[in-house]
Amino acid sequence: MMRRQLMIICCLATYFHAGAQCPARQTLMQAVIAVEQSADDNNSKIHQLDSLLAIQKRCYKVKDSVYARIVHRMGNIYHLQQSWDNAIAYTKDAIAVNSTAKDRQEPFLVNSYFNLGLFYDKLYLYEESYHYFDSCILLGIRFPEKTAIALLAFERSAFSLYNNGQYQQAKNIAELGYRVAHSVRNSLSEIALMAQKAQAMVALEDTAAGGVIRQAIAMLTPTTPEVYKIVCYTVYAAVCGKLRQEKEAVRWYRQVLRWNEAAARWSDCARNTLDLGNFYLDIHQPAQAMQCYRQGVQFAIKSADPYVLAGVYNNIGSACWNLKKYREALVNYQLGLTTLPVNFKDPAITANPGYDRLRLVNNNYFVYTLLSNKAESLMEIYRSTGEQQWGKAALQTFMIADLSVDLMRWKQSGEPTQLYWRNRTRKMYAQAIEVSYLLQDANAACHFFEKSRAVLLNDKLNELGARRLLPAAAAAEEQQLRIRVNAMQQQLAMETAGTPAYEEASQQLFREEKGLERFIAGLEQRHPGYYRYKYDTSAATPALIRKQLLAADQELVSYFMADSLAYVLQVTVQGARLYKLPYVKKDVEDLLETMDQRAFTTTAYSRYRELSYKVYKQLFAPLQLPGKRVIISGDEYFIPFEALLTDTLAHNSYLLRKHAFSYTYAAGSLLKQQRAMGRAVYPFLGIAPVEYAADLQLQPLPGAAASVGRIRKDYNKGRVLTGTKANRDNFLEQLPRSSVVQLYTHASAAGTEPVLYLADTSLRLPEIGLLEDTVTALIILSSCESGTGKLARGEGVLSLGRAFSMAGIPAVITSLWKIDNNATYELTEKLHDALAHGMPKDIALQQAKLAYLDGQERDRQLPYYWASAVLIGDAAAVKGPAPKGFPYGYVLIGLFFLILVVVLLRKYF
Repeated sequence: MMRRQLMIICCLATYFHAGAQCPARQTLMQAVIAVEQSADDNNSKIHQLDSLLAIQKRCYKVKDSVYARIVHRMGNIYHLQQSWDNAIAYTKDAIAVNSTAKDRQEPFLVNSYFNLGLFYDKLYLYEESYHYFDSCILLGIRFPEKTAIALLAFERSAFSLYNNGQYQQAKNIAELGYRVAHSVRNSLSEIALMAQKAQAMVALEDTAAGGVIRQAIAMLTPTTPEVYKIVCYTVYAAVCGKLRQEKEAVRWYRQVLRWNEAAARWSDCARNTLDLGNFYLDIHQPAQAMQCYRQGVQFAIKSADPYVLAGVYNNIGSACWNLKKYREALVNYQLGLTTLPVNFKDPAITANPGYDRLRLVNNNYFVYTLLSNKAESLMEIYRSTGEQQWGKAALQTFMIADLSVDLMRWKQSGEPTQLYWRNRTRKMYAQAIEVSYLLQDANAACHFFEKSRAVLLNDKLNELGARRLLPAAAAAEEQQLRIRVNAMQQQLAMETAGTPAYEEASQQLFREEKGLERFIAGLEQRHPGYYRYKYDTSAATPALIRKQLLAADQELVSYFMADSLAYVLQVTVQGARLYKLPYVKKDVEDLLETMDQRAFTTTAYSRYRELSYKVYKQLFAPLQLPGKRVIISGDEYFIPFEALLTDTLAHNSYLLRKHAFSYTYAAGSLLKQQRAMGRAVYPFLGIAPVEYAADLQLQPLPGAAASVGRIRKDYNKGRVLTGTKANRDNFLEQLPRSSVVQLYTHASAAGTEPVLYLADTSLRLPEIGLLEDTVTALIILSSCESGTGKLARGEGVLSLGRAFSMAGIPAVITSLWKIDNNATYELTEKLHDALAHGMPKDIALQQAKLAYLDGQERDRQLPYYWASAVLIGDAAAVKGPAPKGFPYGYVLIGLFFLILVVVLLRKYF
């Protein structure tokens, strides 16, 4: 058979050179397939394909599907020879032809997309790799004959995402791939993708991982290829390790290693020894871990994979660190850094790669881990010696590790993955702040305080500011892409899992998300100014905070909460100070639980008074703040400081009487929100649905319409929407055009995300995030639980209030718990009266609360009634025509007419 195929090629070449007629396209294609199936070496195949390409070019002036097939196959062979430039160039040529040529084979694009994804993956160019794997998947699921290749792309992409630390995305793409495999009854792909999903779930510490991997193992049969068994049992060993089933974990790690070693899969062997070593380290057996890692070095060298070798050196360093051999740990971390393919070769243990080198790293997870571990070792040497040179080296290394976090975060899309890595990096930021405190370096501490929190918010604010640098057409395209993603997310949530409609919506969401990702990735080349602004990594400094943020009577207090210590940065107009305060975590948690109680028993009130004073003494009193106005940049807990008691013997000794408080998610986000605002159509917009559509099953809000009507009188001009006019469309249309917005309605934080209710329907966080170009200076959310929601460490409460901040509204007054209607109406009306007299927002809220407190009986002075409302964001007075004040305009008009009358009377009489 092979001889016959080769004879076809020889005859074609002979006929061609003899001047015979050109072969038919089908004959030429058969010759290409013959080369593909031949057992010749790669050099011979390249020579044969080159001859066929010459015939095709001479006989057919237009590039067609035969041409594409030839160059595709040449690209694949060049890749096997590691001639990467040729491999990529020929494969891209095949894609160009099958994408545009009249005589093209569109399904064959799936093959070429997969190959390019594979090439870039092997070159550690992961962003390009994901792009082509995505293209392979999106096209492959359209053509049934290409589904198998699309499933390979799912597997490879999930594996690569996992190795790069993008665990949530790895889980998501493996899950989608599994559903495709299940629909076409491809059991091998089902096994592989279930294993990939379980592996990502283990990394995410998802307890359901065990059930997923056992389901995959149950599908194995005696005829299943060994590689699938290896994948499944590697993950199973990890699950056993998490469950502390030590003997079972070691048994399967070693069995998998034997299988891989027998097949000379050296990279996999190195990973197996890493996994086993990590497990030994986790169960406090560093000597056994070290033995595994030493073995892993030899496997990694055989694999010729620099990232695997760097990973092994990192783990040897970790084992040394556990044995308190910090200098030996540093040597191994430095070996890992110099092993990375970024041309950094400095062996000095205090030397670090610069930003330009970091940008060349394709696996940012590895470099972040190496740098943060290295910095931790430097810090331990500083602690033991007290020599500042080690502390400064640790601080500089933490700074470089932080840069690697930025690079890693830019490459990760999706809130779950970003939040996951924000939590994973928290330990590093705590250590960096500790070094800053020991060195009393307030500037460095401020940097790490800021970089440890509010990343999602800052990303969004960067994006809003960057839009000034983006052409209108591109901005509109990005907005449309985001809307489509949001719409598909909502549609998927409405479908029943496992149904055809759910599968179709899931695939459509995948397509929309990938379209948005490709658009954003292209911005760096097309609109570099926009890209730089959007991904700006600079953090606020004490000097910048003093210059641009603080008034003469203001100060910023920023908290970073460790388990039993609170690091505090105090910035005033005079300077900055660092504190390390011991505190009891349970005291804070118990206090927050008591604050939203409407009625206290004598015992409960006594407990509140005790806790409130204790938290005050732990977290606030040591600072001895002289300023009247305080900006709190909180962390992990949202503590309403104004409700803390300063004297256990005086029930009304609230901090509110000494300070006006405002809050911010991060000082940097507060600085970014202070931007030029457009002119508002309405100085005031009041919204009060009062009653709701029957399907919402909500109680009416009697008195809301009357209250918003009274507030309207405080402003020169305003619009009030009540009843059915207080609907979703009117709200989204009028809010961006209004300066001060008052909203009386219901809200809920009971589900997976907070929900805001209007007269006709609900409004969720993603929809609020689509608001753009708002001129709103302040929105007051007088609604239950508008300030509560999912807590993300380092990000704060992902609430409705935060969603409006992410839409660019610089100040939000929101509620931390369910509120009393009558108390809310009274307090809110007093607040607007104070705002209308030109008071700063924080002082206006303080005065409204004090006026409420002083006018109430003791049982209605509990924090439940007044402390729920907090100001987040810009505390300055509302500018522009918002306050009503004295009607000077009308007086001037009246005076003009009076003078006119006098003049006329004198003239004619």
